[in-house]
Amino acid sequence: MPAGAVAALAALHLSEPRADLLALRSERDAHDALAYCDRSQITLAMHRAAPEFLPEEMTRRAEKNLVRLRNLEQLYDYLRKLLSGAGLDFIALKGITQCAFSGMRPEDRVQYDVDLYLPGPQAEAACKRLLAHGYKQVEGMDAFPTDHLPALVPPAHWEWRGDYFAADLPLAVELHFRFWDAGVERLHAPGVEEFWNRRTTRVVSGLEMPVLRAPDAIGYAALHLLKHVLRGDTRPFHVYELALCLHNSAADEDLWREWQALHAPELRRLEAVAFRLSEAWFGPAMAPAVREEIERLPAATLAWFDDFWAGPARSPFVPNKDELWLHLSLLSSSFDRLTVARRRLLPGNLPPRGSGGGQGQYARRVARRLRHHAIALFTTGGSGARWWLRTSSFGPQFWVFLAAAVVFNLALFIFFLLYNLFLADAGFDVRALGEMNGAARLGSLVGTLPAAYIAHRLGLRKALLGAIASTAVLTLLRAFVVASAPVLGLAFTASAVFSLWAVVMAPSIAAAVEDKRRTAAFSVFFSTMFATGIVGNWVGGQLPGWLHGKRPALVFAAVLCGSALAPAWRLRLASVSAPGARIYPRGPFLVRFLAPFAIWHLATGVFNPFNNVYLARLRFSVAEIGSIFSAAQVVQVFAVLAAPLVTRRAGLVGGIAWMMCATALALAGLAAEAPGARAIAAYVAYMSCQWMSEPGLNALLMQNVGERERGGASAMNYLVAFSAQTVAAFAAGALLEQFGFGPVLLGAAAAAGAAAMMFRTLL
Repeated sequence: MPAGAVAALAALHLSEPRADLLALRSERDAHDALAYCDRSQITLAMHRAAPEFLPEEMTRRAEKNLVRLRNLEQLYDYLRKLLSGAGLDFIALKGITQCAFSGMRPEDRVQYDVDLYLPGPQAEAACKRLLAHGYKQVEGMDAFPTDHLPALVPPAHWEWRGDYFAADLPLAVELHFRFWDAGVERLHAPGVEEFWNRRTTRVVSGLEMPVLRAPDAIGYAALHLLKHVLRGDTRPFHVYELALCLHNSAADEDLWREWQALHAPELRRLEAVAFRLSEAWFGPAMAPAVREEIERLPAATLAWFDDFWAGPARSPFVPNKDELWLHLSLLSSSFDRLTVARRRLLPGNLPPRGSGGGQGQYARRVARRLRHHAIALFTTGGSGARWWLRTSSFGPQFWVFLAAAVVFNLALFIFFLLYNLFLADAGFDVRALGEMNGAARLGSLVGTLPAAYIAHRLGLRKALLGAIASTAVLTLLRAFVVASAPVLGLAFTASAVFSLWAVVMAPSIAAAVEDKRRTAAFSVFFSTMFATGIVGNWVGGQLPGWLHGKRPALVFAAVLCGSALAPAWRLRLASVSAPGARIYPRGPFLVRFLAPFAIWHLATGVFNPFNNVYLARLRFSVAEIGSIFSAAQVVQVFAVLAAPLVTRRAGLVGGIAWMMCATALALAGLAAEAPGARAIAAYVAYMSCQWMSEPGLNALLMQNVGERERGGASAMNYLVAFSAQTVAAFAAGALLEQFGFGPVLLGAAAAAGAAAMMFRTLL
């Protein structure tokens, strides 16, 4: 370990033990003490030359600390006699009891209280014993979760003079009743209760003390450090002391063999997190058993140390809560993650009053903590975004594909918002619009099977590039052609080309992301598309005003569509398949999947092509329709991101069925044709529930077919969807003209409910 690290650590430790380091001349000096950081360790060396007063001050404090050590020895001896006389066994924790493992001399280690462990009822009895002998409990700690009873201070009269090494500074006693609080941390440490049964005795500073067995002592030091890290109260000396323990015992094979035998894997995992932090800060030598346990940590936990290892050290000077992402990486339950995030981001308790200082000093302490938490909210938000990007495990090709999809779909959102209205201005009635949309669905249907073959022969990348370029050209043509027959032909051709994009979308995501992350990847993809729709629909609603007409806005959409070629060019997806390889999957699963899937798209295909016409008939303006679409997609973003939570709770198939049922209810609400806010609410509910099922549907399909058959499975999926939508669009155009929206949408709601029941029954 670098000599500068030891000296600077001693300077920090032989000052105020809390994180604010009051003994240094200024916060700037304290910041400099933590400023020298490289990626392998924090050396805690002074960034500038040490202040001239520091060596003399350290010598003076070391002398005072030796006096305090004598007081500490007397207190341990007094407590041993007092508690043993009442038949109360205990274990001495932390403090100078760690010197046997850290190699530090007791006279060089600062200690401000005595920590004893007794099982729950005995801890209460010991507390009563001390209270009977004049000790008093520190008030104000009831709202703070700890592993010990409120600290007990001796019956001494003293006055705070700003000297942390004063001989008369009282030594508090903390009576611990547990080694780890699984309820607060939401992390289980199985086997810690056995520490008590394995207790032993050791001579510490000339006194024989009951202490933890060696493997348990190091394990408890790790758990104690981890608790402080996860609660945002990391103290550099705790990290340093554990690093010394690891360094000095690196060659002790018997110790670490016993550690592996006594500590359960889940307990060793928690300890390994603290070991890894000690390595990141100080780089100690470590036993092979420790190294193996660190390597078994979750990938997300190890990733935290690549980016956020220094966050706890910087927290006193640059407020942050980077340790939150470490905590979340260790949790498996979504409820536990939400609980921990709420507690850490929005703490509901104030600092304890303590025993020193008046009302004004307490108010200033509260103000400092509130300021710290307020700043930390912003810095933690930024680090959270970095953390999510680092640990999403989706792979770079997923993000490249997502970038191309954002630009491509932004253009299409603008186009489809305006195109029906553009044709209506040109004289197309509802029946004609239904025929155009039916031609588009027919084009999608006809183009689906060739799309699978093209993707199979050319590869995903070339197929995508061709789909983007062709769609851009056809979109530009559709902005100028308004004659009936050419409009139908262009709608057919453009949809046939777009089917190529649709067919390769799911296989591209599946190829870029591992199995266990696919549902989340599809959720991110679809939620991003909805976020894109929020922008696209709002921009589409404003563009005719900005560009003085709907046609210039459609031309803009065509140019934007072509610009998606830039990110798509960087894709490196599936290679060309060998001739003769099977394209389409076979088996009973696909039949059971596609049957209710067809009914589902018959139901949704009745309303989706006419959603803007529906709102226009309720007397919403073009700008208002764009805003409604954007508002709906804001909700859709959160709904789709929440879809994995639903499927995790109800199962993949059950979750999809429940979302389909919710969609059926929303369709029934739309059938009422209520004006104003009720129509908007029904529309938002319908769109959100409908799209919540998409991530699960895509993940379920991709997981149940072979890798080489995913393109064919996607094609068959869209073939069924487009076939149902084609029938629905042609039929709905005629039915809406004759009966209106109310009765037709009620029938669609019944079909959606039937699809949900079939999906649940067949799968």
